[in-house]
Amino acid sequence: MSTTEPVLAAHGLTKHFRAGGRRVSGRSPARAIHAVDGVDLELRSGQVLAVVGESGSGKSTVARLLAGLIPITDGQVLLDGTPVRVKGRRAFRAYVRRVQMIFQDPFASLNPVHPVRYTLTRALRLHRKQSTGGTLRGAELEAALTELLERVHLTPAARYVDKFPHELSGGQRQRIAIARALAADPEVLLADEPISMLDVSIRLGILNLLADLRDRLGIAILYITHDIASARYFADRTTVMYAGRVMETGDSESVTQQPLHPYTRLLVASAPDPDDLAGAGAAAVRDRSTGGEPPSLVDPPPGCRFAQRCPYATDVCRTETPELIEVTPGRAAACWGYSAREDRPAVPATEGASA
Repeated sequence: MSTTEPVLAAHGLTKHFRAGGRRVSGRSPARAIHAVDGVDLELRSGQVLAVVGESGSGKSTVARLLAGLIPITDGQVLLDGTPVRVKGRRAFRAYVRRVQMIFQDPFASLNPVHPVRYTLTRALRLHRKQSTGGTLRGAELEAALTELLERVHLTPAARYVDKFPHELSGGQRQRIAIARALAADPEVLLADEPISMLDVSIRLGILNLLADLRDRLGIAILYITHDIASARYFADRTTVMYAGRVMETGDSESVTQQPLHPYTRLLVASAPDPDDLAGAGAAAVRDRSTGGEPPSLVDPPPGCRFAQRCPYATDVCRTETPELIEVTPGRAAACWGYSAREDRPAVPATEGASA
């Protein structure tokens, strides 16, 4: 059900925070946290885009910028090709009817003093109207509540509709949070690490639920995660971020099996491999790295932000910032090793990898 034109797109998305915590409007001063710098993303109907990276890479900030929860420092968000402006209550409500967010911690995102009925009823009344044009009530409201719970595979609905969040398991709470998002009949779901707070045994069920919603309803999904293995399983395309910038993008199978950027290779090698119980593969990649820490986002160094940890970095990597370079159709990496420059670093051919 995918379309050629993106439903939601970001061009040059940038977010700088003041080092003291206050937001930045327009150009950032010298003391600013460069959380996101120049990120381009496209979400298409019926497809999942995964944004992968370690903690502090800026991936959750990207989701909140796309949700309209924090103001953008620079760049543009487009909904069906139209620039998004969510200033004011009415404009914001119109936007969130089409773009909904699922938060990482379902217990924190649900009000503990209200039952499921209140949570879903409030969402339905905010975003839907009765067939007569008034507020949903009576039998029509009960039917809508049942439909929402059945969509997220909580059946029979009567068993869950009057429970409080503390009476539900972690997986059930996350399904309620997804049902609340679906109450708006959105075109886009922004899922910010929706399985990281759940037990391993139920994570697959939540991913399968989101995949079913994608296939049945044609929803575009942004999947934020630090687990590149789950990105391969769930997402159609994967974008890898590091220190606020995009390092690599492409179809999920290629990115996880034949990573181009040195950072993506390290990320893939860090994923547990059942065939490598001793961790020899990951250790070999770590041995080739130069160690080091992620760069300061308050005063980012010039050049590639991964240069101080990259085993192949040269002077050009430390002085000039690489743009995304198309390596093969649909695959791009922000690495000078794939440029035509004579002083480019000698990045070896992609090695086999598994995730």
